[in-house]
Amino acid sequence: MSLVKSRTRVLVSRVLAVLLMVLAVGVVETGGATAATVSSTELTTGWSLKSATGVTDTGAAISQVGYGTSGWNPIKLPSTVLAGLTANNVYQNIFFGQNLKNVPDLTGQNWWFRGEFTASALSPGQVYWLRFKGISYRAQIWLNGTQIDANAVGTMVVHEYNVTNLIKPGAANALAILVTPPAHGCKDLSFCTVDWNPEAPDMNAGVWGKTLLDTTGPVALRDPYVKTVLPLPATNSADLTVYADAVNATNAPVTTTVSGTITKTGYPTISFSQDVTLNAGERREISFTPAAFPQLHVTNPALWWPYQFGSPELYQLALTATAAGATSDTKSINFGVRQFTDYRQTVNGTSFAGYKVNGQNILFRGGGYMWDMLQRWDTKTNAAHIQYVKDMGLNTIRFEGTLGNEELYDMADKAGIMIMPGFVCCSAWENDSTWSTEQEQVAKNSLDSQMRAFRAHAATFLWTYGSDQPPTAAHLTAYKNVATALHWQNPTLDNVATWSNANAGMKMDGPYVWEPPVLWWDTTKAGSAFGTTGEEGTESPPPLESLQKFLAPADQWPIGTAWNYHSGAPGSVFDNTAPFTAGLNSRYGTTTSAADYSKKSEVQNYENTRSFFEAWSAHEYTQSFGTIFWMLNSAWPSVHWNLYDYYFKPGGGYFGSKKANEPIHISYDYATRKVFVVNSTLAARSGLTATATVYNIPDLAQKYTTQVAVSAPANASTEVLTIPALTGLSSTYFIRLQVKDSAGAVVSNNLYWYSTQADVLGNKSNWYRTTPKTYANLTGLNSLASNSGVTATATRTVSAGQETATVTLTNTSATNIAFFLRPEVTAGNGGNEVLPVNYTDNYVSLFPGESTKITATYQTSDLGGQAPYLRVRGYNIPTASIPIP
Repeated sequence: MSLVKSRTRVLVSRVLAVLLMVLAVGVVETGGATAATVSSTELTTGWSLKSATGVTDTGAAISQVGYGTSGWNPIKLPSTVLAGLTANNVYQNIFFGQNLKNVPDLTGQNWWFRGEFTASALSPGQVYWLRFKGISYRAQIWLNGTQIDANAVGTMVVHEYNVTNLIKPGAANALAILVTPPAHGCKDLSFCTVDWNPEAPDMNAGVWGKTLLDTTGPVALRDPYVKTVLPLPATNSADLTVYADAVNATNAPVTTTVSGTITKTGYPTISFSQDVTLNAGERREISFTPAAFPQLHVTNPALWWPYQFGSPELYQLALTATAAGATSDTKSINFGVRQFTDYRQTVNGTSFAGYKVNGQNILFRGGGYMWDMLQRWDTKTNAAHIQYVKDMGLNTIRFEGTLGNEELYDMADKAGIMIMPGFVCCSAWENDSTWSTEQEQVAKNSLDSQMRAFRAHAATFLWTYGSDQPPTAAHLTAYKNVATALHWQNPTLDNVATWSNANAGMKMDGPYVWEPPVLWWDTTKAGSAFGTTGEEGTESPPPLESLQKFLAPADQWPIGTAWNYHSGAPGSVFDNTAPFTAGLNSRYGTTTSAADYSKKSEVQNYENTRSFFEAWSAHEYTQSFGTIFWMLNSAWPSVHWNLYDYYFKPGGGYFGSKKANEPIHISYDYATRKVFVVNSTLAARSGLTATATVYNIPDLAQKYTTQVAVSAPANASTEVLTIPALTGLSSTYFIRLQVKDSAGAVVSNNLYWYSTQADVLGNKSNWYRTTPKTYANLTGLNSLASNSGVTATATRTVSAGQETATVTLTNTSATNIAFFLRPEVTAGNGGNEVLPVNYTDNYVSLFPGESTKITATYQTSDLGGQAPYLRVRGYNIPTASIPIP
């Protein structure tokens, strides 16, 4: 059979299935208006998993109702092979220590996924469809004893089949899927974790996407999409073009009426309709344009805005196809009226891409998303990711090859978080000069499937065809033809690395290991905050409490093999955290235990991510246009790349990012001693005052202070002052920056610790690092007097399963700072922090006599039945715990 017949979203991917379809549905009756049942059911339960090794029964036998599965592993879909086996305790606690090494290679054999389900009762003219949103990598599929596809290939390809003639309406049905895993080493067009962590032993083989049984009448609707065009720079109107595919599931022509409404509370309803005659078996794109339907020219639309720019307003499109007077199918989506555009600007001799939303410049700030190594996710986990992104003040998530978690896209739409999808680097995706004919087809089908999903989302602002390297010219042309056919309206990039393509528009010059904060500010250095970067980031060891969840005490200290196994991929240059540890020991003093290492690493993580985002924001629109921190999170418990750890415990990197990305922020340039005020909103602020004060450590003697009047224009960075070179400073000293409004209320409060012995960078050592020549001396922090004068009070409110704790911290000491205070809501006295959790601020420092109020929000269920307690600790503060009444 020709591979072309298994392309994305084909109605039936094999000739046999086409014949079955013809037999199943005859000429459409034109008489009564009895409607078919329109439904979509996800087939999640009733499934079992087993290695195909030793199984002699055929797919025809295994896909019979009642086939015995004794000895199989019961699972729920979606599931990869390894996810199913761990759920059945075949392999246990695989993320702890080096236990993952005990899991054998699971890719050298095929795997059976078998399920039974009950189909809905038959209605007149009803059509049954099976849709698979993700099977990795290759599959043979049987239904009720008949093979419906002998080669469903492509992890990211959506496969769809008309199974009307095979289904048993109102009765039990059986599916059998024989999965062939992807090859190790990322040799197939599948998911790839490059050098980020150990490869999954199954390479994520399995039925990882949703499996759906849909019912329609003779005409089905697919992939609705609304393209929105604004008369930029004006935004007082919008032209909407509605697209959807209509599919004739019969062997005769069908006339269908496709009608739609666009609704939003408080706005007029827009209605439109057209009649279409589809040939037998035809799939055709239907469009509604403003030229043909003037009502799709909308005045004063509610615009979708990214986070911090405004409200992410959404409309709803509802489409209906009728045939012979009866409803045949319905589809609805949310969409946003917005338009992303791009431009180019040359910085340091290189052309970089910048972006605008609704005519406004936007600095994208985000992180690279990693899903769980076993590709497990749920609504709560997805919601926590989105909430953490917003809480850190970020506005973007990059999906480098980690495509398919569509619920996350929906949440991003509602939250105003932009998404940046594309194919992964360093794999078969980029080794495209040697592709087979099958791989070429898989690549195009994968793009078609994924672009159809992403194009409908308001949050999508960019697609990247390649990552480190661009596709070949022929494949790039094929990709762009797919995008054109799908009316892709957002910007695209050929790839995101200027080292391989001078016109890429983004750089990927590293670093990928720890660097001192000055690197981000020194724009003579590779990786610093100039241009646009597709990714760069550093090691980020998690807090001790998280380390204790995946490392045995002997593996927590001293650092050794088990620790390094949780760094980058084994054998890669990232299979250790030596650069981070060298910086920690050299700057903060030699670490002596796991607790000491964690205490100091939290401070270093904070100053690192804070400076990273501060530098990119301070240079916005003149030198910098967008940045992605590598990574947002990690696929498993990791000591490398992340802004928050696998367990959602927020640490120094999280709160440093949150500080840097607050709406109005004051920041310090380590390279020039300049101070900037950045306004990340579209509302100007005036009547502000900025102050800068320098203190010696440990006595807090004031060595310098100044203040200036400040206006903060909307969506802009303003240089407000420069701290002069000072004499008489202690070797380690504090710089305190604040912005206050006209009433004296603090708008931004930022404390730095630095040294008379500055961090000095050498030349770039390799593609991932610029090695420091000398390190700052921050050991003066260790001379801060222990401060037992911090008092804490807490109250809480409970509503609909959510709790809000209000914490007040006061430094009653007359002489000592309370440095790097970390309030935590814990499950019980001495228990772990309740997770996920959001704090209005954290890792705060209080000067003598100062007080601050912090709120924490979390779910009651995450207390695990324990009473909430407040634990307070800090760099020079003894740990204390009190109940939260």
